[in-house]
Amino acid sequence: MTYELEKSLGFKINRTANKINNKYNKILQEYDIAPEQRATLEIIKYEKDVNQTKIAEILGKDKTTISRTLSSLEKKDFITKVQSDKRTNQIKLTSKAEEMLEKSASIVKDFREKLKTNLDETEIKTLVELLEKVTLGIKE
Repeated sequence: MTYELEKSLGFKINRTANKINNKYNKILQEYDIAPEQRATLEIIKYEKDVNQTKIAEILGKDKTTISRTLSSLEKKDFITKVQSDKRTNQIKLTSKAEEMLEKSASIVKDFREKLKTNLDETEIKTLVELLEKVTLGIKE
């Protein structure tokens, strides 16, 4: 029997994202870090002059969610915040975070590669373009 939920693009995307996150959570468990936290650490590592607003924009999350993520990372001693002016904190990785990113790099790379195993390069490019179009169609 067919019903509207089965045809829902949002449902299909969300179900796929949930499956990916569940598997990724299991992979990262031994490092005591969640996928969003690790993504945040990667952004801090590779982006210049990173702050809470920039992280929120990259991840497509609100600042309150990112604030909670950063607080959790600070409690785990993965980041430090340095006030650069009255309203902005620069965020820096600790050596503990650098070590965790290095130790988990190969398992994360393998996971990301496995996501693409049933797709060829053209399909991957098309999928990324289509997801970008869907994202652009969502008004905030």
